[in-house]
Amino acid sequence: MPTNINKPKQRRYIRYPIELAAVLVVDNRLKFDGVILDFCLGGFFLALKSPEQIPLDKAIKVQFSIAAATGGEQYEIDARALHIAGGGIGIAVDDMPRNAFDALKNLAKAPLAALLSASDAKPSKLDQEKLRNLFKVFLIENLPPLLNRYYEMVGSYIADSSQFSECFTNQSMCDDLVTVLKTGRETFISEFCTSVLSQVDDIARNTPERERLIPDYNALSLVEKEDFEDWLNMSLIVRKLANHYDEQINLVASEIGRIFGFNESGVANPLNPAVLCDSFRELVIQLDLSRKINSLVYSAFGKVLFSDLNGLYQKTYLFLSRNQSADKKPARQEQWTDIGKSRVGGGAIAADPRRPGPGGQALGDGLMPAGAEVRERRPIGQVAATLLDLLTETGIDYPELAVSAAAARPQAAALFDRDEIAAAITKLQENLAGERKLHWDAAALKQRLQETLSGLGLGAKSFAPADLQHLELYGRFFETLFNDVAQASEIKPVLERIHLPLLSLALRGDDFLNADLHPVKNILNQLSVLEPAVKTNRIVKNINIKNAVDNIVARIHNESNPEVFKQAERELEELTRQVTRSVDTNVKRIVETYEGQQKLERARRSVQDEIDKRIAGRVVPKVIPELLQYGWQHLLLIAELNIERKPEEKRAYLKVFDDLLFWLFEQDSMLKIQAATIQTTLDYVKEQLTSVCTNVFFLDSVVDELTALLLGSGEPRVRKPMATVRIPPADSASQKELPIKEDAWLAQVEQLSIGDWFSMLRDGQGFEAMKLVWIGDLLQLYVFVNRDGLNKLELSKEELADLMRSGDAVKMESLDSPLVDRTTNLMLQKMHEKLLFNATHDPVTELFTREEFCKQLKNETAKIGEAHHMLCHIEVLDLRVIANICGSAGVEQLLKSLAATLAHHVDSHDLLARLGDESFAILFKNRPSAEGLALARKLVKVVNDAHFQWQENSFSISVSLGLVPFAAESYDVQELLRRADSASMSAERSGPNNVVVFSSEDENLRYQEKLHEWIGRIDKVFAENRLFGRCQMIAATDPLAANHLHYEILLGVTGEDGNVIPPDHFIPAVERCQRMPEIDKWVVNNVFDWIAGNRELFDKMDGFSINLSGQSINSEEFLEFLKSALAAGNVPCEKITFEITETVAAENLGFTKKFIAAIKQFGCTFSLDDFGSGYSSYSYLKNLNVDYLKIDGAFVKEIHNNKADVAIVKSMNEIAHSMGLRTIAEYVENNEIRSVLKEIGVDFCQGYGIEKPIRLAELSEKLPPSELFSFENVEFWGF
Repeated sequence: MPTNINKPKQRRYIRYPIELAAVLVVDNRLKFDGVILDFCLGGFFLALKSPEQIPLDKAIKVQFSIAAATGGEQYEIDARALHIAGGGIGIAVDDMPRNAFDALKNLAKAPLAALLSASDAKPSKLDQEKLRNLFKVFLIENLPPLLNRYYEMVGSYIADSSQFSECFTNQSMCDDLVTVLKTGRETFISEFCTSVLSQVDDIARNTPERERLIPDYNALSLVEKEDFEDWLNMSLIVRKLANHYDEQINLVASEIGRIFGFNESGVANPLNPAVLCDSFRELVIQLDLSRKINSLVYSAFGKVLFSDLNGLYQKTYLFLSRNQSADKKPARQEQWTDIGKSRVGGGAIAADPRRPGPGGQALGDGLMPAGAEVRERRPIGQVAATLLDLLTETGIDYPELAVSAAAARPQAAALFDRDEIAAAITKLQENLAGERKLHWDAAALKQRLQETLSGLGLGAKSFAPADLQHLELYGRFFETLFNDVAQASEIKPVLERIHLPLLSLALRGDDFLNADLHPVKNILNQLSVLEPAVKTNRIVKNINIKNAVDNIVARIHNESNPEVFKQAERELEELTRQVTRSVDTNVKRIVETYEGQQKLERARRSVQDEIDKRIAGRVVPKVIPELLQYGWQHLLLIAELNIERKPEEKRAYLKVFDDLLFWLFEQDSMLKIQAATIQTTLDYVKEQLTSVCTNVFFLDSVVDELTALLLGSGEPRVRKPMATVRIPPADSASQKELPIKEDAWLAQVEQLSIGDWFSMLRDGQGFEAMKLVWIGDLLQLYVFVNRDGLNKLELSKEELADLMRSGDAVKMESLDSPLVDRTTNLMLQKMHEKLLFNATHDPVTELFTREEFCKQLKNETAKIGEAHHMLCHIEVLDLRVIANICGSAGVEQLLKSLAATLAHHVDSHDLLARLGDESFAILFKNRPSAEGLALARKLVKVVNDAHFQWQENSFSISVSLGLVPFAAESYDVQELLRRADSASMSAERSGPNNVVVFSSEDENLRYQEKLHEWIGRIDKVFAENRLFGRCQMIAATDPLAANHLHYEILLGVTGEDGNVIPPDHFIPAVERCQRMPEIDKWVVNNVFDWIAGNRELFDKMDGFSINLSGQSINSEEFLEFLKSALAAGNVPCEKITFEITETVAAENLGFTKKFIAAIKQFGCTFSLDDFGSGYSSYSYLKNLNVDYLKIDGAFVKEIHNNKADVAIVKSMNEIAHSMGLRTIAEYVENNEIRSVLKEIGVDFCQGYGIEKPIRLAELSEKLPPSELFSFENVEFWGF
């Protein structure tokens, strides 16, 4: 595919407008005053009085200074004059200093509010040029993410398009297109921005943008049909976008008009969809793609705009309207604020985008008015720093940070400055040879750095809190990089050599983890890509990759200055490009081979189907299968493969086959009439078979046999008697598909996608990272390659499932993800897990706390199946005696020793907890009573025999054990614990070291009978219509922020006496019978019926959340039901949120992702319930496309009394917000809890402290008539 996008005259860099006095210095003596009008990483454009006096292509210097308020520095840049144009001169800079570029950017981004407040003049009298420049800077910052999002999604959008088969014959062609589109990505983005920014210069328009893409009829008469259709494809997208975002477009145009002093109707909005799409189309046209391909590309861009424009319009509106005094608000703004009276964080919330506004028209998706908070994804470094602060607050993980914080007070000792820290790191680097441990151990490295600083004779100093936090943060980053991220042993020394230079860079203030684009991040990512080439010492285009990498890394190690990183980035980019191209070529070759095999198999099956239609299960002349065997079936196969180029060929071969079958059963008289035609056909058969049948004997024999059977032999000609044979039926045993086995591992294999990575055990090679590059459709094969695109591994579905089952194939995080992203994800995950561990484990024994044990026990009792468990309660009888003799330190040591002993003698899947000061608990899973009793007695003996030693004393430890056997779903958790405690007390009364089994056979039988009774009454409950809907409010955490009306739908059950009963027995019975999809269908139908009957009321609400069970999520039938219900169009889908539990989502991730993707197409959203109850994986959350997180109530209900709960909820909230998700807290029982959540920043809350559940039928009676903002308003949620 040709591409012309990289034309030499096109800009590579985005240019920033500015007005800054500068001096050009020529030959170190001649000086010319000028003004910098714009700049980029590649140079400047300066306005000069006499630009022709500047010699071109000659080294010059550009001098300028920036006021102290924005940096206070003098700069001198080495440059060369490139060209003269428009009263100015273009200056090229080969290596723009990063500090100078950043200072210029900061100056260019001076707030618009400052300009507005600097004058009391009306907008029309403000400096229009400065306003334009400020607006351009804003657009420069916000347009590239739009294009970057397009580049991220274009491949998947095209692959999922309904037009895919019309444009591509295989996946490789699609991949080639994506490669072409991504070629020259930076240039494309720069040119797109330049095109859009050009509209700012013509902000006062004569023609509305909505007419921008509509050519006049005279012009159209000269346009070719294909060009017109290409234009039409894009114009349809523009219309959809313009209609969808009509209100937002008008509001942004209104603000532009107010700022620039024009009427709204006279403003050219540079963010109008027509402008964006036209700018995009003009660049795509230069790629010389086909019209159909263009249409695909346009659609992909349109989808990105449809999902992302709302956020861009919101930012633009806020940028233009912020910091505006109340008395200067335009009428438009006041009208908006009246509509959205609810407030969050001091800012008004936009009205429901689907509800009519004051003028009767819908508001579209809405924008947030001035002062409203915009939720953006926080940089990873900031999120990590927040989690680090949370760990520090506990005083457990980083006590030295707390000490340093105290040392930072005015009376504290002097602090190390950053130059001193950098000098110490340099000295440490010189003496680090042979001490690899310091790279892997952040604490050890920090200690050595402290010692090195002390050795420099700097006196009594300490780290500044900010520097210490940076040291902790980057120490944790590199510790994760070296210890936890999969790497080859050959690449680790390379990363170790640049470890300290990168750490020094961060501690000098260059915080690369918080930068979207930074040379250091690129360097690390590229080194990861080059890892396999370094490992195998590969040579690409006469370049030894390992040697080249060693040279680059040596420069970073030795020079360690900011400029060397940019040069290293450029050199590594080139090496990466070469290696990546080589790998892509290898993969493409393998994929093409399998695509060819599959195409051949598809053709073979198609031919066999045609043959089976004609002869399968029938008696046919024996010569027919011989004809097929000796070449005719092969001819049909070739024709099938060439059917697109020569469709008539296959038809001709099939016609011959059909004619021969017909003639062989025809009467002699009819054959004589057609003798000439038959002879021509036989000659054709012989001619065609000659090209594929190499055995002349077989060829002649089959043609002779056909001749004898059809035309006869001798004089007069007599037809040979026909021998026949029965052809097996098409559905013979050899062709029957094997019955589908219900296997969880096979189900996981079926959910795999191309691009998934596995760690696989290879024969004699240990584990190796392998990428799934091809999945067969007909061939049912899964093909993997290593990171070089080689070492191919071909597995059937069953073989891969077996490898996963045995642990010889383990799915891993994608190595296609940048190394820095993988490392930070894992770092955040580890920090969050540590917070979670601290919140759920006893600090002394590191066993589960009582609260967490209860939660885990509840999970076990809720599971379906016939498993029998045993709960064990252990009471330590001698603890008080030991406390009196050994003190608290002795008791702590005893508890640790007991915990270790118990953990050693129970299975890894059993649950072990410390319930109180003197008691432990164990859940023996899947243990018959006899086996559990034997194990309990063994534990008593082990504990009693293991004497506790403390100083010169030795103690024999006595315990009492109580056991409660139970089946899954048998009891309430608290009841189980009570019974186990009672049994333990009974054992204690019998004497030390006794075991007592709680006996309540009658109660257990009664429960089981109750459960089975409910199982038999499920149909009766449905038939008698005894289910009813309930709902509970979800409110904004800040009670003054919003009059919120969003409700979670709950299930209610009525007893036979008409009284409401808890569904505690009914739901387990339904789950046991695998009938939860029926319940979920009832709930969906019931809720949708209520909405249809109360549509006017529902339009004033913010939506419903509906819970879905794991059985429904994994049911194809339920998925089809729900899709049909949503497609019926009776409910506003954007107001429907579906809740799934974290456990269900994580245990069935593949099915869950498929379910979510299917339902989200209707505009619905998803909430992840009980977040924090088990998995809470950062990378898992990134892969699960949910919109809201509901924090597990176990961490909420005591948050006002528990600092650990505060820390863990902060962590969850921080991680959710870092991914642009909103949070909802459950179990909010009082205002005290609500206040803590508000301080943390949790978005919404739910619980009895907000509102108790009510019947759904009662909801209409409590709805107020006032207009309310939308819970599903994407602006409010920050999307």
